[in-house]
Amino acid sequence: MLAKEDPTADTVELRVLERSAAGEDFFARPRRALSLGATLLALFLLLALLVPNQPTSIDRHWAEWMDDIQTAVLKHVALVFNELGHGIGRALTIVAIGVVLIVARRWWALLAFALTEGLAPLISTATKSLVDRPRPPDGLVHPSGASFPSGHATYAGATCVALVLLFSASGRRRRLWWCVAAVGILAMAWSRTYLKVHWLLDVVGGSLLGAGVALVVFAGLQLLRVNRGA
Repeated sequence: MLAKEDPTADTVELRVLERSAAGEDFFARPRRALSLGATLLALFLLLALLVPNQPTSIDRHWAEWMDDIQTAVLKHVALVFNELGHGIGRALTIVAIGVVLIVARRWWALLAFALTEGLAPLISTATKSLVDRPRPPDGLVHPSGASFPSGHATYAGATCVALVLLFSASGRRRRLWWCVAAVGILAMAWSRTYLKVHWLLDVVGGSLLGAGVALVVFAGLQLLRVNRGA
């Protein structure tokens, strides 16, 4: 006798493929996230094309306000963010996140994180050379390179967005973590202007760049995996 075909076999196989294709579900709606990331990058590009070498009036007003609120406590807080955003502090953070993803065998997540942390500073450094905007005078620390965009703000934007996507599930509960990420990005941006090493537009540009790269990379890889599974 011929074996009867299981009418549910195709359905089961399709569901397995769907689960496999889903892989790392960073977003409930990855296409919308991809569009948002592209919009942020477009705003960054527009700002890079229009930002003047000399500080704008909003840059000056913000810098004057930072001068008015100078205190020893706030300076120490800003210096902590300064250390977190470069050198050993930055390297240890990236390595720690990478190790967690490796131990968990989250290879697509690791790839997305590595691409984000690789592309964001690369674009930032290239843009610094092209725009070549002078830094504010009398900085409280002495970083190298031009002023636009802020490398620290770029790093904060990319890493804070990546952390939310890596370690929280999409849905209403993620809103709280988006708020925490926004606070982290804003705090890093503030610290760079407080230390007088960047103008306000520099940190705005860096934040847009970092967040935009993270959204585009994570959403793009999720869509790529879904298409491969399909």
